[in-house]
Amino acid sequence: MKEILNTEEDHKLTNLLEDEWNNMMKNIPEVATFLGNHDYNDKLTDLSESALEDNYNYNLKTIETLESINLDNLSRENKINYDLFLEKIEEEIREYNFKSYLMPLNQMDGVQNTFIYTIQIMPFKTYKDFDNYLARLKAFPKYIEQLINLMRIGQEFGYTVPKAAIVNVVSQIRDQLPANYKDSVYYSVMKNSHPEFNHIKTEIENQIQESVYTNFNKLADFLENEHIPKCRDTFGLSYLPDGTNFYNHKLKMMTTTDLTATEIHEIGHREVDRIYHEMVDLASKLGYENRYDEFLDHVKTDPKFYFTDPNDLMVTYRDIAKRADKELPSLFKVLPRLPYGVEEIPPHQAPSYPTAYYMPSDMDMTRAGVFYANTHQLEIRPKYEMEALTLHEAVPGHHLQIALSMELDNLPKFRKMAISGYTGYIEGWGLYSEKLGVDMGFYTDPYSKFGQLCFEIWRACRLVVDTGLHAFNWDREKSISYMQDRTGKSFDACAVEVDRYMSIPAQATAYKIGEIKILELKEKFKANKMSDFDIREFHDVILRNGALPLNVLENYVNEYLAS
Repeated sequence: MKEILNTEEDHKLTNLLEDEWNNMMKNIPEVATFLGNHDYNDKLTDLSESALEDNYNYNLKTIETLESINLDNLSRENKINYDLFLEKIEEEIREYNFKSYLMPLNQMDGVQNTFIYTIQIMPFKTYKDFDNYLARLKAFPKYIEQLINLMRIGQEFGYTVPKAAIVNVVSQIRDQLPANYKDSVYYSVMKNSHPEFNHIKTEIENQIQESVYTNFNKLADFLENEHIPKCRDTFGLSYLPDGTNFYNHKLKMMTTTDLTATEIHEIGHREVDRIYHEMVDLASKLGYENRYDEFLDHVKTDPKFYFTDPNDLMVTYRDIAKRADKELPSLFKVLPRLPYGVEEIPPHQAPSYPTAYYMPSDMDMTRAGVFYANTHQLEIRPKYEMEALTLHEAVPGHHLQIALSMELDNLPKFRKMAISGYTGYIEGWGLYSEKLGVDMGFYTDPYSKFGQLCFEIWRACRLVVDTGLHAFNWDREKSISYMQDRTGKSFDACAVEVDRYMSIPAQATAYKIGEIKILELKEKFKANKMSDFDIREFHDVILRNGALPLNVLENYVNEYLAS
């Protein structure tokens, strides 16, 4: 962290931030591994009720320490750090009080995804690395036992996820357990190990079978036979105890605004109508005047718009990414040093995962960022959407923004790490980046422009459907139907999306809300600079502080323009 300390209070805050960071690394060792801290590679998170309560009490004491700091004696930079850190801790306290820990699994998040990924990014070079792996495998049975205990408590007190948001977890588990354990990822990570480690490899092989296979099957059986039948048939958070307030908390946390569910719902309808008319106009220009439904049928069914070979899809994504790289200097003053790759979503995740997502590097940037693309069901992944998707997930979208943030030397660790939150900024930037495709020479094919509009209306529909599900008692059928009618997407594609909204409430609202704010700030910047407007300067101002709550970002832009 760059030296910005001016007073005793600055030192006090900085020490607190460092202590809290170290506490998180210790208490959530999988996150530590993900971020490149390998001090806890032999451990898994303690999910016992007592450990969760201890962490809650730790956060309460952290609030007390924060309140003892005199804000007037903090540097300007640390006043921002103070506010953001206080908000982070308060959000964690609210999450605990809303008992979100009693719902630890859904098809988007959970041990079925995090454990296998944690193992894949662990180092396997030294004897200590293998010993860490063995210890983690031995800890797995207790971890699964604790997970099941939390879900049983959730069942008892009415805290369960919708059936539709968890039913696929069973197959996600079983699909990563091939009949021969030597065909699994859990064994393959060790295949190139040195012969001198053969002894411990034998122990690891036994634990893969006794700990991983046995306990993952135990979890799958529990879900299938006990938990899923007791999960709720309703879909929104409003059906949980204090669910309305829980959803309002999620909206504030994800959008970093004070917008209500009603306001977000209405914004969504306006945006859907605007984008829908653009799509109809484009179809008319392509010869389908007053025949929009026929146009949608054309783009959904004509084989020329779809790949039949996953390799062709991946090669095309990589080609688009390389073309995007070339255009970046004209739009940005500073570019990240960290490279990125383009890879397939793992097969066991792909059926219930979205079309693509981005996975950032560790804190030390010892591995590249990765744009993951879905090659499952190629018939629902049209070619004309690939340009917009690449710009969103790779550059100038998530990779550029997150990598730049991680390379800043003036931010404390909790702000640099990509998983710190501020989804409205992060996903808003991703969606805004899709629009930059015009400046970068993309969307010259009208069908690719249609693809960009498809993604934009997709995100606008999210405002309507997410709030519909969680605040206005929409059911799954109505939500899927709404998305199909406005986007022209297949039932399967819309169903996966709606199930995602049930799994991670309010997250989907962040995209459009963030993009709208960035576009507002861009217009304000243009009005202030007039003929001196430089898009590279604007982007530099937006990106130079890493991800921020949208109100903090707006205040910063206003101060910059006033200076």
